[in-house]
Amino acid sequence: MLVGSSTIRRWRTAQRALGPYAPLQRGVGGARSADVAKHLPELALRHTPSAVLMFAGTNDLADGRSVQSVVDNVRCVMQQLHSAQPGAKLFYAGITPTPSRWSIWAEQDAVNQAIQSLAAQHPSIVYIDTVSALLATGSPPDEAYFVDGLHLNAAGYALWDAAVINTVRPNMPDVVAAAPVGPPSGSYLRVDLGPSNAEDGAQAPSVDDFGIRWNTWHTLQGGEQALAGEALRGLVTTTGAITEVDLMLSGGFRANGLRNGGLTSPSGDKLGTLAVWQATADFFYTGDPDDPGGLMLSGLSPDARHTLRLFASRATDEETRVTRFTVEGGEEAVSAEVTTTGPDIGEGGYDGNEGTLVVFTGLVPDAYGRLHLDVDRAAGAFAYLNLLELEVE
Repeated sequence: MLVGSSTIRRWRTAQRALGPYAPLQRGVGGARSADVAKHLPELALRHTPSAVLMFAGTNDLADGRSVQSVVDNVRCVMQQLHSAQPGAKLFYAGITPTPSRWSIWAEQDAVNQAIQSLAAQHPSIVYIDTVSALLATGSPPDEAYFVDGLHLNAAGYALWDAAVINTVRPNMPDVVAAAPVGPPSGSYLRVDLGPSNAEDGAQAPSVDDFGIRWNTWHTLQGGEQALAGEALRGLVTTTGAITEVDLMLSGGFRANGLRNGGLTSPSGDKLGTLAVWQATADFFYTGDPDDPGGLMLSGLSPDARHTLRLFASRATDEETRVTRFTVEGGEEAVSAEVTTTGPDIGEGGYDGNEGTLVVFTGLVPDAYGRLHLDVDRAAGAFAYLNLLELEVE
């Protein structure tokens, strides 16, 4: 389990860094160590975790709370965990130094030192040094590792990932799990992403006009966030067969659609049987670092190859917008881009993508049966994803 504040919630690479342990993200923006201690049963303990990784405390100190109160809250988390799950480890990721909170670094460092001392006395708590690599860039750390002086960017998370991996793996038992079987060859799975309130979107029908089964995202209002850790479990194939394939968000999105340029009249000539208006008319989108934009498909056979088809569109004449998709599994990551938005990019003066799919073929999942998809802006203010189709080749 991964619990704590926005650093946990924005950690898009967590599933890759800790893949063997199938982590669940339960990060909450602005969370304090007191919040984690109070809500640990709901956040983590109900999942009977074999370990909990916690990052919290910096928001307490920024709010004027004492070093000792943070340490006491970490002790409370440790005691609750060990009472519920004897033998489970608590990994505490050190409070990271940041340019925007450099004025309280002395207090942050005092918390880190106290937790290190606690870890020296109790083998069931392990301190993760997420600090040294950032301090090696400067005092305060180089702004190049942050998006806003407070939250890590991709370069910052690369340092974070290395520290976490190098500490967690020696302190956790080896995970030897059978590779997923995955759906049989020739299977297709479709997922409709976006809001479901009438003003902004609609869930694709369980069976569309082509007789094809869809998976649809949970009930969501336009403009709301879908957060890292949320998932669709047990996706069904286009013929209705239940699988063990899950779709989990590794980086959050926001959702919109009908009132914001979704494609409401898709063409079968352009999209074939993907031309289902409920699926094309709404979308997930990202443009703010608070919504990093990523998802993971799990439960796939590492011995099978897969095709992933992605459709992304949002009509507006404000600017040209390009979305970059990057897929990573058991082989080298691959990327492709699509222009989703812009003046007259469609037929008849339509200002959005009408029929261009991004298609990745020959994708091999990693050893744990996972494919990771990152969604990023390549140009313009936002990146989009309306629907996806996975084919087992």
